[in-house]
Amino acid sequence: MKTSEFQKRIGYEGELEKVVGKVAEDFSLGEYLRYRVIESGYEDLNVVITTDNGKYFIKMLATFRDNKGCKRYVDIMHTALEAGVSHPRLLRSSKGYLYVNNFDGTEIRLVVMEHIDGKTLYDSREKVSFEDARFLVQQAALINKINLQVPFVYDSWAVVNFLKEWKENKEAFPENDKVLIGPLFNKFSKLDVKFLPTAFVHGDIIRTNVMRDENGELYILDFSVANNYPRIQELAVLLCNLLYDDKNPGDFMGYYELALDEYKKRNELTKLEVKSLPLYLKAAHAMHIIGAGKEKYKEDNKSEENEYWLSQGRKGLRDMNKLFK
Repeated sequence: MKTSEFQKRIGYEGELEKVVGKVAEDFSLGEYLRYRVIESGYEDLNVVITTDNGKYFIKMLATFRDNKGCKRYVDIMHTALEAGVSHPRLLRSSKGYLYVNNFDGTEIRLVVMEHIDGKTLYDSREKVSFEDARFLVQQAALINKINLQVPFVYDSWAVVNFLKEWKENKEAFPENDKVLIGPLFNKFSKLDVKFLPTAFVHGDIIRTNVMRDENGELYILDFSVANNYPRIQELAVLLCNLLYDDKNPGDFMGYYELALDEYKKRNELTKLEVKSLPLYLKAAHAMHIIGAGKEKYKEDNKSEENEYWLSQGRKGLRDMNKLFK
């Protein structure tokens, strides 16, 4: 994807260097040298800027977010940091954490964070150790304990929207996907979600949103789709990708049991949550099929990342069907 294609996300057709250079000046980051676009992800325009003082991360917020939504996102990150979540530090300009400026007639909204030297677990493709899994579950439990009610933002990849998204999009999918997802749709439609305890949920703790720095420390990224959801959605999403290895599915139950045990030390789960988690986990895999499938079959997105999520969803759902009858 060319840089101009990424710029469509923020509705800006001008020189991106003009934007990042001005940001470097307004945030007192040092003398601007260069930038590069981060190509993973589907929504915002993410950029790493290099100055004579070092590297910084800029998240330019997509046009589908209104100003209230942008402020919501920044407030969430600030609250998560105050709660002790392992997240890159936010930087301030004279305008505050949320920076809004006009470039060539286009309003651009963005945030600047410290740059973490390292790779996402998606880029490294490394296997998550039990020690890492324990830390990530602890982070998930910490996030779910944050007392925060946020304005709702619809996320088409979220598990709670499984029934709606499959109903609206299933005709675009090949028959094999319909056969795979159909039985799960019938079972999930009988789950009374309103009886599941809710909490503040990151909702997207996956390989593209977890980074390991050069010292081995892990960071949780991208709270853009955080919402108040059924609490087990956090565990289901974490389990369906970071703690699931499609090459070694036999290892999964060890991670599943660790996740339950570690989470319960901080947030006691109800009997209904424990009973419903396998179904939610299957639906989390199904949402990767649906989300990536929509991109492929409706938007002709054939990127490596999109194919990864489609493959992960299909393989994961088949493996979960074998493990949880």
